[in-house]
Amino acid sequence: MRITQWLVFLASLSLIFRAGYAVSENREQVTTSSVTFVLTADMPNISDARTGRYANLQTLVKQQRQISETVFFIFGGGSIGPSALSSFDRGSHIIDILNSLEPDVMGVTKREFSFYEDELSLRSYEAAFPLVASNVIDNRVGRSPDGLHTSVIVEKEELTLGVISVLHERVIEEYQLSDITITPPQKAIMEESKRLRQQGADIILLHYSYPFPFINTMLNKRIIDVAFITDSRLDEKNMLETTRHPNSMVLTQQGTAVVASFVKSAGWQATSYTEQPLEDIEADAELNEQLIEYEARLKRLLNIQIGEWKIAVSTARKEVRSEENPFVNFVADTIKRYANTEIALINGGSIRGNKQYTAGAPITRQDIVTEMPFRAHVVALDITGAQLIQALEEGLSQYQNLKGGFPHVSGMSYSFDPSAKVFQRVKNVTINGKRIDKSKTYSLATSNFLANGGDGFYALKNTEKRPASSTRPPQISDLVMQAIVNQYDLKPKTDNRIINMAKGE
Repeated sequence: MRITQWLVFLASLSLIFRAGYAVSENREQVTTSSVTFVLTADMPNISDARTGRYANLQTLVKQQRQISETVFFIFGGGSIGPSALSSFDRGSHIIDILNSLEPDVMGVTKREFSFYEDELSLRSYEAAFPLVASNVIDNRVGRSPDGLHTSVIVEKEELTLGVISVLHERVIEEYQLSDITITPPQKAIMEESKRLRQQGADIILLHYSYPFPFINTMLNKRIIDVAFITDSRLDEKNMLETTRHPNSMVLTQQGTAVVASFVKSAGWQATSYTEQPLEDIEADAELNEQLIEYEARLKRLLNIQIGEWKIAVSTARKEVRSEENPFVNFVADTIKRYANTEIALINGGSIRGNKQYTAGAPITRQDIVTEMPFRAHVVALDITGAQLIQALEEGLSQYQNLKGGFPHVSGMSYSFDPSAKVFQRVKNVTINGKRIDKSKTYSLATSNFLANGGDGFYALKNTEKRPASSTRPPQISDLVMQAIVNQYDLKPKTDNRIINMAKGE
């Protein structure tokens, strides 16, 4: 009898365990985690109707935090500079505004280095949120730049988010970062992902700003769970093709924000995805007041008329990076005259206003600082004809991608064939009406950025620098403003100094 009772007890216990396991297994199958991301980037200019929509962004973030249980707001950077106001405060106002928006984390892109790594470190200490740069090493200390994180953990509603952010090595060349090394991004992602998993990350988000080809593979292998690319200056079609994956979030244009929701079953899967134009959202009144205060401060500094446009002038990004432009001609002529050289060369990427000016409109100091926000000054070089041709080829090498190296000139002219192979595009070069002599040495005025090899102008880096006329040379933007003051009525023109042979000009 005792044996029989014992057997019955064991059988009952077995049934209880099986039932419990079945309930547990069933719960595991039906229990899911969900998360909503609000993501945006590339908002450097609070005065711009498209990129300055911080008050609208605040409303969107508040709305999502009210309707969704677990919301992470990720700011993808690209905003410390350049802008008219950041030329004064090195982007401190952007951090101040973001502190009001309370992002959970900010990824670092190349624009965050607009005022070099030490200023970025200062901004990181002003921020009430972490700044992440996973593959950046400060050579002076052998680790991440002061104040930056290689990855971060953010916890909300029992869900733990790990964030990684990587850069492309081109930032070294484009921003002349002599004290910075960019480590291989794939290796950095692998290492940080492993570390975040060990720290208990439920979901790992990668922020990046260059279409690395290995991202989709990492998503498929669940090294990362979701990815967010933010560089709106990339070609939209090419970017969408490169980042085609269900768990990729893509900011295709400035002035928008991505709102995406994910749910976890076997893995994280998107349940909704929209790219929301910020202009369609009502502005938050409190944050709008903060922006108005900054605008007023900027106007006090710069709202001073220095001249008048006598013709309509465009500084549209596409134009200054692909063809001769009257305003950039004026800039090139100005630095040539200041340096008293035979020729001058300036890059289209130094002009950032992307604006249309009408005939009769006033020219203010703010207009010029907006157009030329970088603190570049004039450098005079001695350059051979062969080196000059090489420099033009370097500037045209990324013509099809509208990169900032497009070369504008003064005292000379050149023609080019954009359909030719890279470094075979320059066809004819004349200086002061005479065909260029490859063996002759010419005097050239340019910016210190280009003279140091910026935007890929390595030929300029290898030239002999002339002694500076001043220990503290004026900024190019100041020279341009003074030239406008002296002339007042501005009627810049094109004169066929740059000829695109494909257009039959």
